[in-house]
Amino acid sequence: MAFSQQFYRFRADVSIKDKLSNGTYRLTMGKIYYDKIYKKIVYKLIFPKKETMVVQDTTMFSINDKNLVVGTTRTFLIPEFTAFHLALTGQLSDYGLKPKNNEKSIYKIGKVEKTNNGVITTWIPSEDQYKKVFGNIRMQTINKRLDAMVFYNTKGVVVSQQYFKKYVNVKGVEFPTEVTMVSISEKGEKNIQLTTYKNVVIDQNNEDEIYRYKVPISRSAASKK
Repeated sequence: MAFSQQFYRFRADVSIKDKLSNGTYRLTMGKIYYDKIYKKIVYKLIFPKKETMVVQDTTMFSINDKNLVVGTTRTFLIPEFTAFHLALTGQLSDYGLKPKNNEKSIYKIGKVEKTNNGVITTWIPSEDQYKKVFGNIRMQTINKRLDAMVFYNTKGVVVSQQYFKKYVNVKGVEFPTEVTMVSISEKGEKNIQLTTYKNVVIDQNNEDEIYRYKVPISRSAASKK
């Protein structure tokens, strides 16, 4: 949608259910905030414990109720390739793979197939140098909405799958309220994560301090003072 370029903020109640390959389950609940200008993902969690998680610059910060950083981890969660960023910028239907403004793109369309269940597009690395690092991506759209994606490694083996279901339209932003991610290890073990969004709010004009969340100093840094 052409007007979706104007939108910049996303908020929702979020529930994340993980089923790990070792048979254990994990449930996380709270709210998620995202502002595409600041490119910070902020989780205000209430379960299993009350804490704040902030993702920025490939790092996830865990912040306790005393506003101290109690943990940092590297993350592959890139704000620009999350469903909410892509929905806000009108790029979710092709997962942001389509080149923009004559920019050099890692992927190009290799094949398009029309089926009874929608359109399946195979994206392939655009240059030989990329083929050494990135595998193909198969993408299914139904009624111009992204429905499913399959990611392959350079050897053509499936490494992850994503499914986008139960879309809602909020202020013209099309957003899937159920996103399932299946990660597959080299041994074939699967981790399944189901993220459910409720009460989606677009372009909220308050709670600025959360959208702009300033990560505090870490506990270790504070103890050195």
